[in-house]
Amino acid sequence: MSQPDPTLVAFDDVVVDLAGHRLLRGGMEQALEPKSFGVLILLIQEPGRVFSRDEIMDAVWGHRHVTPGVLNRSITLLRHALGEGAHDARYLHTVHGVGYRFDLPSSPDAESGPVVPADVEPTAPLPSRHALPMTLWLLALLALLVAGGWWWRAKSATTRPTTSTSVATPSLVIVPLKPIGDSESVLTIANGLSEELIGNLARINGLRVIARESTHLAVAESDDPTRLAQRLGITHVLQGSLQQAGQALRVHLRLVEAKTGHTLWARDFDRNASEVLLMQREIAESVATSLTLKLGLPTAPTRSGDVEFLRRFLAAQKMLHDQSLPLDRKLEPAEAEFRALLRERPDDARTHAALALALNIRSIYNHDLPASVSDDAMQEAITAQRLDSSLAEPYFIQAFIACQHNQWEPCVSLMHEADVRGMKVPPLANPAVVLARLGYLDRAEAQAREWIARDPLNISADFTLGRLLDTMGRHEEAKARYAPSRHVVAFTHYGHWFNAYWRKDYAEAQKLADEGLAVTDEKWPLLKPGYVATMRALTGQGGWADVDAANRKFEQDTGLFALLRVIQPDAPQHASDLIAGLERVRKGSYSTWDLVLWQKDFAFLRRDPAFQAYLKDNGILAYWKQHGFPKQCHPQGEGAWCG
Repeated sequence: MSQPDPTLVAFDDVVVDLAGHRLLRGGMEQALEPKSFGVLILLIQEPGRVFSRDEIMDAVWGHRHVTPGVLNRSITLLRHALGEGAHDARYLHTVHGVGYRFDLPSSPDAESGPVVPADVEPTAPLPSRHALPMTLWLLALLALLVAGGWWWRAKSATTRPTTSTSVATPSLVIVPLKPIGDSESVLTIANGLSEELIGNLARINGLRVIARESTHLAVAESDDPTRLAQRLGITHVLQGSLQQAGQALRVHLRLVEAKTGHTLWARDFDRNASEVLLMQREIAESVATSLTLKLGLPTAPTRSGDVEFLRRFLAAQKMLHDQSLPLDRKLEPAEAEFRALLRERPDDARTHAALALALNIRSIYNHDLPASVSDDAMQEAITAQRLDSSLAEPYFIQAFIACQHNQWEPCVSLMHEADVRGMKVPPLANPAVVLARLGYLDRAEAQAREWIARDPLNISADFTLGRLLDTMGRHEEAKARYAPSRHVVAFTHYGHWFNAYWRKDYAEAQKLADEGLAVTDEKWPLLKPGYVATMRALTGQGGWADVDAANRKFEQDTGLFALLRVIQPDAPQHASDLIAGLERVRKGSYSTWDLVLWQKDFAFLRRDPAFQAYLKDNGILAYWKQHGFPKQCHPQGEGAWCG
């Protein structure tokens, strides 16, 4: 292709200024490192020629002290600057086993993507458009160069070298995609894909992605990048929109530097609905590349069902995770929809994983179900993992069941794998609680604080840290973790009550007990008599016999363990029974109150011979001998002494 100026190469919406070492796409300068631009100059000056990897490395790096990964990274950065990916290359092509080739479009009418301003949502029809003629781009470039001072302002306002975004721990919030159009289908898909992007991008090595709960709470207040930075302590914001036309989907995204509000890049991702998994990976690659991070995603399936299948799956998944819906109104309908979807696509990994999670939740909260439900959950998880090893749910479900069966090696390792894959874990079954149940309180605290860093507005994360601080006897620190959310959900209410009791703030505990009926929890009315009786006994207005009667009635009516028994004056005389009750709590995973086994306030439990049996029979002692004892414990004879 002939060029009016030998120092300018223009095609589609791209202008390469060879003399000025600049690449513009859509009128915006793209950040490129010098070596990456050197690769571009080498390839673009001889379009159509295949350069071997050694030729490129010799010409650009002199092949000294350079690994092949350096060239790979430069090619990725170039593709990002050109607005293409490895799977949809238009210009920069990989010639497998040889090297790379740069192809210029054969005519000015070659198809290209639209130029979309960073702050304008795309509304163009899908999927195909034609670029402006090449001469128009050259005139536009000339006008920009003539406008005095424009380049300096553009450079300072919109251009950020790739390395400038590389911080110790870059953090990202993914604003829910805005649906273009008012159909229920596009709204469901937009919301569902936003959720899935959070999980996918959380797997990028070295990137902290703000979790779903905090994202929704923060965005409800404002989606302005600078305000989100203040609210969540993040460095970057990913925001955009979703447009649907039949089976075609277009996701328009822009990556914003949160502190300044500057757009680092804006790009359209166009895919058929059946290729939504491939689209998600391309988005993750773009984010990882721009932040100079490694994409920690294993190979995964690239095709899923059509747009209706996608909509139904995302709607059922949303129902499953909707905390506002009672369990009996969401579990069985979601499970039925997942099974129906699998009849259409038996090899759909995500649907197997979602069904496994629904079955697992049913087995946790309905103790009357047969053991086969848990077995079915395990089988579905194994199937999902075989089909797609990148999914988080299969790791979590296998970890959860391993924990219940005292198989601590897979319990801990698989729970970690689920966590790094962005699993939205239930509040009472997360890596921090698992470590605490093994007595590793310091490690559990660190894990909980990392959870809060990823999900700073999530009350479940705050509650977990509060419970750990109380377990370690740091009751004043724990108080702050309960107070802000005391009227939100019942389990934080219980945590706040016990914290007040341990601090001997009986006035606060009395107030919390009186407010109990206002809390939305079907079990609170059954618990309330015990709490009220306990307060009367503590303040000399009643006797402990009334507390004992209330606790026994609660256990008879619910089949659950009444933790208030642990604080009765005669508790040391019943340590063996209490340890057995706390063990049932742990295995049932319906509470974190089994952590009182490690609490400083209840040393009498750890002095009872039943505690030594608990450590041995449940495999905890064996795990310690292999992985090290917790700080508060050390070997003693055939068992352990724990302070």
